[in-house]
Amino acid sequence: MVSSPKRVHSVDLESKVHQSSVKKARTRRLLNMLSTPTITLNRVEQRVCKLLVDAAAEIDSTRVNDNEEPLTLRITGGWVRDKLLGGECNDIDVGINKMTGFEFATRLSKFLQDNMNRYKIPAKNIHKIESNPEKSKHLETATTRILGLDIDFVNLRSEAYTSESRIPQMEFGTPTQDALRRDACINALFFNLHTHEIEDFTKRGFQDMKERLIRTPLPPFETFNDDPLRVLRLIRFASRLEFDIVVDAKKAMKDPRIKKALRQKISRERTGAEIEKMLKGPHPFRALSYINELDLYESIFAPTDESLNLPNLPKDDMIVSATILLNLSAPAKFVGFRELLSNDLDSYVGWVLAALAPWKGHQFPGVDTKKNIPAAATAARDGLCAPIKLYDTIIRAYRNYGYIQDFARESLETPNASDMSRSKVGVFIRQLGADWKSQFLCALLLETIPVWTRNVVNTESKKVWEKYHVLLANIKELGLMHAHSIRPILDGRKMLEKLDQKKSGPFMKKAMDSLVVWQLDNPECDEEAAGDWVVKNKKDLLAQ
Repeated sequence: MVSSPKRVHSVDLESKVHQSSVKKARTRRLLNMLSTPTITLNRVEQRVCKLLVDAAAEIDSTRVNDNEEPLTLRITGGWVRDKLLGGECNDIDVGINKMTGFEFATRLSKFLQDNMNRYKIPAKNIHKIESNPEKSKHLETATTRILGLDIDFVNLRSEAYTSESRIPQMEFGTPTQDALRRDACINALFFNLHTHEIEDFTKRGFQDMKERLIRTPLPPFETFNDDPLRVLRLIRFASRLEFDIVVDAKKAMKDPRIKKALRQKISRERTGAEIEKMLKGPHPFRALSYINELDLYESIFAPTDESLNLPNLPKDDMIVSATILLNLSAPAKFVGFRELLSNDLDSYVGWVLAALAPWKGHQFPGVDTKKNIPAAATAARDGLCAPIKLYDTIIRAYRNYGYIQDFARESLETPNASDMSRSKVGVFIRQLGADWKSQFLCALLLETIPVWTRNVVNTESKKVWEKYHVLLANIKELGLMHAHSIRPILDGRKMLEKLDQKKSGPFMKKAMDSLVVWQLDNPECDEEAAGDWVVKNKKDLLAQ
C-alpha cells in the first residue's frame, strides 16, 4: 500500500497534473513493453563498455588459478535507473567484484596505453579519491573521464554499522550484499557489462520501476537507522522522479528515533546538500510536501544546538508558502511576477525562503538579538550549512519584509508611476540591494500566508497580490529593475573638484547618495549637468 504526499493545500494547476499523468503513463508503457528488461547503449557507451570488458579480460588472462572467480564488471545505481526510464546519464559507477576501484583503474590506464591505436581512445589520468565518510565517500574509489563520460570505479562491498555513527565498516561483498546495502530498490539494479543483462538482486527493483515506487531493500527502520541521510535521499528521488514512497518506509521516516538521528548524526553540510538538490530539482514543491507530511521540519530547517529552546513553530506555514509560490510560478498564470523567478538561482532562493516561513518573527536570544539576525537565517546557517551569500539574503529578506509590505501598501495608494517619484522607488530598491527581488518575493509570500485558503486563490490573497503587482509594475515602468546597480555619474575626484574641497571627509557619502537621488529623477542628464547640480547645491551637500 502506498500513498502520495498529503495535499493539505492543493493547487489549481491542471496543466502540471496533466503533464505528470502523461509522464507516469509513458513510463509504465515503456517498462511494461519490456517483459525482459533491457538497456540499449548509445555509441559512446558501447565503445566505453567494450574497452572495460576487454581490459577485464586482459587482467583475467593473468589468473593463476582457473577455479578463481572471473573479474566481473557491473554498472550500478542511477545510470541503470535513468536508462530504464528512457533518459541518458553521463555519470557511471562501475562495481568490481574482486579488485579495488583504484587497482582496476590503474590497470585500465596501462591497457589503454598499450592499445591506443586499437580503441582510438587516449589514455586518461586516474584520480584516486580517498574515503571520506563525512562526504558520504565510505570507500576509496578511482575516477576518470572517457569520451565525455565520468566514470567511478569501486569494489562491490558490504556494510556494517554501529549505533553511534552513520559511518559503516566496509568489506568486499557479493553483488547481493552490495545491492541490499543501497538506499532504494530502484537504485540497486545492476547492468552486467559482460552479459548486458539487468540484474535485480533485491528482487523488487524492476517491479518498483514499473509501479513507480520507492522502497528500501532491507527493512526501512534498519536502513534509516544505519544511515539517516537515506531519508532525505529517498525524498529527493521520490520528488525528482515523481515516484511514491511506500507506506512502510514513510512510517519509519516518521519514527521519532529516526528523526532524532537525522538531526544529530548527519552533518549539516550533507543535509544542506540534499535539500539544495531537492529545491533545485524539477519538483521542489513535492519535496517540501513530503517533508511536511513526514513531520521532518525541525530535523532539517532548524539549528541542532540542544541548548536552544525551539519555539512552537507553525510548521504548516512552510507548505502554505510553498503552495503560494507554486501558484505564482505557474507559466500560464500571474505573468506579472515572472521577473521574480527569472532564472534557476532566483527560483532556488525562492523555495528556500518559502521553506523558512515558519520562522517569521522569531529571533534567538543572545548574539542574534544583539545583531538583529532573524531566526530564519540562523536556522538556514546552522541547519543547512547555508553558504554566506544565501545566508545574507535570508537575513535581509526576513529583516525587511515589513518595510517592503508597507512600501507596497503605499504604492497601491498611488497606482500611477508618475504619482510616485522615480527617486523614491529607486531608493527603495537600493536600500534592499542586489537581491531585492528575492526579498520582495519573501514579503509577498509572508503577507499572503494568513489569508490563504486551501484550494483556491481567494479574494483576500488576490488583494495582496494586486498590491505587489502594482508596485512591481511601477518599478518596471520607471525602468528601475536594476536601480541597485546605479553608480554616481561623478567619481570622487570630480565630486571634490565641484565641491571645491581638497580632500574627502564625512560629507562625501551624503554628497554621493544625494547625487544618485538626483540621477534617479533626472535619468537623461549627463555629467556636465550633474556637475552643475553639485555646484548649485554645494552648501547643502557639505552640511554635516
